[in-house]
Amino acid sequence: MFSEAIQKRLTELPMRPGVYLMKNAAGKIIYVGKAKVLAHRVRSYFDGKPKPGHRAAMLMLPYIHNIEWIVTNTEEEAFILEANLIRKHKPLYNVRLKDDKHYPYIAIDMRDPFPRLFLSRHASSRYRCFGPFPSSKAFRTLVDISARLFQMRECKLSFPLSKPQRPCLNYHIGRCLAPCAGLCTPEKYAENVNEMIRVLDGKRNDLLAKWTREMEEASLALDFETAAKKRDAIEALQATNTNQKADTTDTALKLDVVAVRRNGNLATAVIFEYRKGVISGRRHFQLECDQDQDEAEILCEMLPTWYENEEVIPNDIVISNAIPDEDRIQIEEELAEKTTHKVSITVPQRGDRVQFMKLALANAEMLLVEAKSEVKHFDEVEQSVFDLQRELGLAKTPFRIECVDISHLAGTHTVASLVAFKNGRPDKKNYRKFIIKTVSGVDDFASMREVMTRRIRRLEEENLPMPDLWVCDGGKGQVDATMQILKELGHDKDLPLIGLAKRLEEIVFPDDRKSIVLHRTSAALKLLQNARDEAHRFAITYQRSKRKEDLRVDWLNLPGIGDETRIKILSKYKSRSDFLNAPIEDIQDLFGKNRGLSIREKIENYIPDAELL
Repeated sequence: MFSEAIQKRLTELPMRPGVYLMKNAAGKIIYVGKAKVLAHRVRSYFDGKPKPGHRAAMLMLPYIHNIEWIVTNTEEEAFILEANLIRKHKPLYNVRLKDDKHYPYIAIDMRDPFPRLFLSRHASSRYRCFGPFPSSKAFRTLVDISARLFQMRECKLSFPLSKPQRPCLNYHIGRCLAPCAGLCTPEKYAENVNEMIRVLDGKRNDLLAKWTREMEEASLALDFETAAKKRDAIEALQATNTNQKADTTDTALKLDVVAVRRNGNLATAVIFEYRKGVISGRRHFQLECDQDQDEAEILCEMLPTWYENEEVIPNDIVISNAIPDEDRIQIEEELAEKTTHKVSITVPQRGDRVQFMKLALANAEMLLVEAKSEVKHFDEVEQSVFDLQRELGLAKTPFRIECVDISHLAGTHTVASLVAFKNGRPDKKNYRKFIIKTVSGVDDFASMREVMTRRIRRLEEENLPMPDLWVCDGGKGQVDATMQILKELGHDKDLPLIGLAKRLEEIVFPDDRKSIVLHRTSAALKLLQNARDEAHRFAITYQRSKRKEDLRVDWLNLPGIGDETRIKILSKYKSRSDFLNAPIEDIQDLFGKNRGLSIREKIENYIPDAELL
């Protein structure tokens, strides 16, 4: 039987790709592995089943005392990161990479007057290198694209040539500019090479815009052949994806990527260390912070403390949140005094560093979920919480979401439901039902005021935390009205509010921010829809149950008087005496002449059970 610590870690594994690290009692890494789905892969080690072909898995199990993991965006990134970590830590139960082979890079020798793409096992400063790529298929795809779209040569000829040669088949089928035959100038060829480099750098948007413009111009000029070629080139380019975030081709790079995520008084920080072009390590820790501290303030306090005892301080530190210039400059100067070089602290805006930061933030968010004791799983539903925070630009992660719905029947039997979602799932033990006591008739705004007042006052009295997000069912009018209620209750600053308008599933904000519409498959949108629909279902169910209870009055429990008739009577008359004292004309207006007289007679002849005794 495995220890409680291991069993707990197994319940916290994310349903995402990544790398897992098995550690012994001394905290030393003894095995590094990759996984398409971390939860499935790591749990398989502890399921008690034999592992044919993986003898090391059985041997190391008694020595595993802790498990850590690093999430990645794709399985390919996990492949690359695994190789880098094995090379660095040399775990006991991993196969040693004694030949020091590395995943291949795509290289271009810019000293060649007519460069071509070729494969390189190492990122070298002699070439422009891109990658790494976990399979040769990616390399072959890019070589094909370089020939089809940019007409770069595929041959291994060494330039300059002693004399021109006859063009090969690639020239005749439009895959090469035939520099070997002197049919292309170095300047023209270099222009195409530069465009290919932009593709490999991931800077494709400008090129796509250029080609789109050229396609439209050719179409207007009735040059449909050129337009079709540009269209095909655009489609081919859009199908490529050359970014790899677990490695970088800048071999001289010394970079730390620092990401912070906070919820309440708990925060997590992740530091990815990039050395010689690869991730050399990930460090992470928890922070306790005051409620008033935001993530930028946490960074200001954390950075000087973190690097105080560090032997290596990188040239560049990339952070997740912008900090005030005066604080940034002071920290840069303090760190520069501890080393022999200048230190730059920036927030990434474009390029590889944005991708590095996304990876670090994903890990920080995962660790924050782990740190919350009530969180047991990290799957697609829980991830929607972080997706929602990102889409709405919320300062706090919406671990707790509450949504209210008002329900009535023609102004009668008015009730309200409050549903709570915790970590992206319905928290049914915190569902609440309300009978509206202070409102008569149809007045949803007044009913909402009563519900919110009762709910917030109860949370204040019991010293319970406010929800991280309040969801209102409706558009701009309903949201502004709800915000007015929050202002009256003094919680317009600390309780984020949004509305979900049903017609377009539009997310509406109470301030001047423009409303947004998320993609229909968005996990964040589905979470909001679930909260809204669950509140509506809960309210309707409660309203119907209350209506049935109220309809069970003795003086209406008579043959020939059904639920619809009872509803009509009770919506206008609260008691038997009110009904019998009403003018007969009013009753006939409600039910018709003959039926009104018949109902009046039945109720008039009703004798309560107490009088029968």
